[in-house]
Amino acid sequence: MSDVRRRLSYLLLCTSGGVIFQVAYIRFVFLEPTYQALGLSGPEYGDIMSVFGAVAAVMYFAGGWFADRFAPRALVATALTITGLADLALIAVPGYATALLAHVVMAFAGMALYWPALVRAIGSFGSSAQQGRLFGFLEAIRGITSTVISGIAALLIGTALAPATGVRALIGTYGVLCLVLAGLIWLALRGPADGIASGERSALSVRDLAAAARNKYTWLLGGSIMLMYCFYTTLGYFSPLLQHEFGVTAAMIGVLGVVRSYVFQFVAGPLGGFCVDKVTRSTPRFLRLAFVAAAVCVVVLLFLPRESGLKWVAVALMFALSLVVFASRGVYWASMTEARIPEHQRGGVIGLASGLAYLPDAFLPGLVARWIGDPGTGTAAQGGYGILFGVLAGAAVLGIALTTLTLRVQRHEPDAGPQPRPAAVR
Repeated sequence: MSDVRRRLSYLLLCTSGGVIFQVAYIRFVFLEPTYQALGLSGPEYGDIMSVFGAVAAVMYFAGGWFADRFAPRALVATALTITGLADLALIAVPGYATALLAHVVMAFAGMALYWPALVRAIGSFGSSAQQGRLFGFLEAIRGITSTVISGIAALLIGTALAPATGVRALIGTYGVLCLVLAGLIWLALRGPADGIASGERSALSVRDLAAAARNKYTWLLGGSIMLMYCFYTTLGYFSPLLQHEFGVTAAMIGVLGVVRSYVFQFVAGPLGGFCVDKVTRSTPRFLRLAFVAAAVCVVVLLFLPRESGLKWVAVALMFALSLVVFASRGVYWASMTEARIPEHQRGGVIGLASGLAYLPDAFLPGLVARWIGDPGTGTAAQGGYGILFGVLAGAAVLGIALTTLTLRVQRHEPDAGPQPRPAAVR
């Protein structure tokens, strides 16, 4: 592969990462306009997102099987094509059945076909000494792509007479972009990045998972990440709170959602890495501080009077929580490197811990949607945000306890020397 083609292929792959998951996770920026655009109620959309999360968790384990048998070019192009068609189906035939089927299809395409192939393809662009920068730029380009497209959309949707119409146009745009990128990647990707790895196995066997289930770090580290992920997966539900209880305008909600979901993605991640390397020198110790900060944010939000004069205090608290969550998200898999996990168990531990870590996606969206009701139609549930913030505060307390226990376990284990970097995980 020529140098120009190599750089173009890498850029296209990274850009696709900022497009393929956007409709599936569009609730993080445009919650109410999205379920209105799809002809759904808030609880119905929450249920669909829970189904998406459950299917995605299962597909994570299936992804290794596909990655071991098919070339990355075929998997990435197929996943983008399937996702693009699902996106277009959402706006062509709105309704519960279409939305449910489209999200199941997107979970399969994104987690089983796309993500393992992307990780393998990106890793093939450099040596072991270059993996950090390759995946670092992947996250940066994904974040920039998402920020630019969603930022423009937020301005257009926020000023539109019918925000739901703007969301439908945005979903269609993402669908077309997926199809275009599928074609470009199919034409551009060649060489080592398009080869099937020999002697390298991604799929996890039942024996791998059984061994991982007996490893204490699967539950200590996977549980800690799961508790922090509870904060991440519920951030999108802060938008109705700000709009309907603190009086933030609909136009500003979209802008705040872009900053919360995408700007912090490439700002807070490196900050978290710096703090782990230079300040705490331990990922569990950093996560314990992050849980303390998260607990403070949600407890203050729980008791903050719902007055328009305090809306910027509420926004500041949401941003502070976002900073903590994304800083943690950028480093929490580094805890796998610090743990004394035998090499033959590492793949199983990472796989099983990943399924545990992202489990909140399978139930929290549906629960939160029922707790808060549908504020946009005047059917908001009384005390819904009190339940949400109480649950998050409880998750923070459990997180503090689990990270403290992890530190104690690590202190009583012999030093096994530096551990290899774990495989990249979504």
